[in-house]
Amino acid sequence: MNSDPGGNSQINHGTLIDYLKAKIPSGLSESWDNCGLQVGSRQWPLHGVLCCLDFSDAVIAEAQAVGANFIFSHHPLFFKPLKRLDLDLFPGNLLQQALSAGITLYSAHTNLDSVAGGVNDHLAKLLGVTDSLPLISHFRELYKLVTFVPPAEADQVGAALFAAGAGCLGEGRYSECSFRSSGVGSFRPAPGSAPRVGEIGRMNLVDEIRLETVLDKNLLASVLKGLRQAHPYEVPAYDLYPMQLPDEACGPGRIGELEDNMILAEFADLVKFRLGTTSLRLIGGDPERKVKKIALCGGSGFSFYKQAQAAGADLFITGDIKYHEAREVVDQGGIPILDAGHFATERPVLEGCAAWCREFLSDYSAPVAVAISHSEREPWVVL
Repeated sequence: MNSDPGGNSQINHGTLIDYLKAKIPSGLSESWDNCGLQVGSRQWPLHGVLCCLDFSDAVIAEAQAVGANFIFSHHPLFFKPLKRLDLDLFPGNLLQQALSAGITLYSAHTNLDSVAGGVNDHLAKLLGVTDSLPLISHFRELYKLVTFVPPAEADQVGAALFAAGAGCLGEGRYSECSFRSSGVGSFRPAPGSAPRVGEIGRMNLVDEIRLETVLDKNLLASVLKGLRQAHPYEVPAYDLYPMQLPDEACGPGRIGELEDNMILAEFADLVKFRLGTTSLRLIGGDPERKVKKIALCGGSGFSFYKQAQAAGADLFITGDIKYHEAREVVDQGGIPILDAGHFATERPVLEGCAAWCREFLSDYSAPVAVAISHSEREPWVVL
């Protein structure tokens, strides 16, 4: 295995991963999903990036051809834990190819679906759906952490909390966020304690800074560990307040409006052209009816059909509609669905993925290339 595939020593894979995690937070992922680092090393120097939907033999070969040793895919290679790993069979053969070539695979899946600027925002923009909002707004589960620290150590403790991931707001657009206020703390150390200041057995009053910050729920253990290690007191005092913050820009699906009313059949032709697909399936509805309010969900999104209908959409665009789902729509007279396919409705986001990577690299002078896969195709041919 090539553990040092080359590249610029200033930028390693871990630096890019940290940036992508801030742009596309894992907290937006569904509980069943497997986003993030799939295989590889955070320590490898970054040589080039290839963005794709799926990890495959062809994509590995393409990455090698363009000099990329970091593949940023939408779909994870693993959804369930492996019981065995046979390097002669899928997916073991792909793992062996990637590791032998020194290629890291990183995936953003349902978090890329929900994040602002992700799969569904790109699909909405491409199809001319304006002022779109999520079908279901995302709520971030957070804690507000409050601790009390001597003024001289406030910066030290704050830095430890931020290093553990606390203090991020706006889905990563702002970091190291906190509030500080001055006050007086009191404590009476018992015999056997080892206070940093004050006398054992008597009430002590000391000047302290009340340091407040926020953290994602899944970071609680690491942030509290950082607090205990950096805090000068034997027993740091802190408070935790559970919070839920709505983020109207993030969440699954989108709903918005076309600039003008369109005949459904004409709009379907536009969708086909914009997505570069050869076929669409219309489920329910009259092709001659007019549509304006459009709901959509890239990939396989029938689970959000009821939300689209409740939001007053004239049409729902998604992919992978099954027979019994289609029967339900037709028999119950719900809003029509335009099945544009899983591949076609998700592929537009690769432009955004590449743009994020280029934005990251713009802070460095290293000539690291970012490419979008051209080897990927629909997994079937319509005859």
